[in-house]
Amino acid sequence: MKKSNNKILTFLRRNAVYFILSFCILAIGLSVTLMLVNRDNKISDFSSSLDEDLDAGDNQTPDDGGDDKDQEGQTPDPEPVIKVISFIMPVENPTEIGDYSATMVFNQTLGRYQSHMAMDFYAEEGAPVLAVYEGTVESVTSTLLQGTTIVINHGDGLKSIYNSLADGESVTVGQKVNQGDVIGEVSATNRQEYKDGPHLHFSVEENGEVIDPVKYLVLNEK
Repeated sequence: MKKSNNKILTFLRRNAVYFILSFCILAIGLSVTLMLVNRDNKISDFSSSLDEDLDAGDNQTPDDGGDDKDQEGQTPDPEPVIKVISFIMPVENPTEIGDYSATMVFNQTLGRYQSHMAMDFYAEEGAPVLAVYEGTVESVTSTLLQGTTIVINHGDGLKSIYNSLADGESVTVGQKVNQGDVIGEVSATNRQEYKDGPHLHFSVEENGEVIDPVKYLVLNEK
């Protein structure tokens, strides 16, 4: 039994180098195998991920820039249209025009200085007076001192006022008039200015304030 053990020990000593080399080779082979398997797994994962990204890219709908609509699909409101109001001459071919004046001017009828918050259009008695712009007749009044006055409401706080007219029988309250319609006749019925002769005393109100008519009135060149 002792001799048998000695033989085994002697065999192991003589072949120890071969055993160690064999173990190293086996370890190296196992390591290489594990590395190759791990690499193949990574390549497979990368290919799968790349395929998924390509599929996702193919399914996306390109942005065509929209069609000028907001996020709720509603078309934006158009820009509001600003209506330009332009008055025509209330008397055609007047012989003279008296200017609007917020400062004091001499009134020869009353013999004193006062403001003249209107324009005077001088013409022969009976000359037609025209509506300067479309609107609705708001009032027709006649007094001994001021004669006949017609007020036309043009909307949005804008009114045109025609004074020193002959008897107001051409229009009635509530009547719709168009620009250029005849609404009365020139006369000298305004006793506060009768020394000036026949004329139209024309004024304009904007939101309850008397303004210079030239803001809206287009004066004809003579």
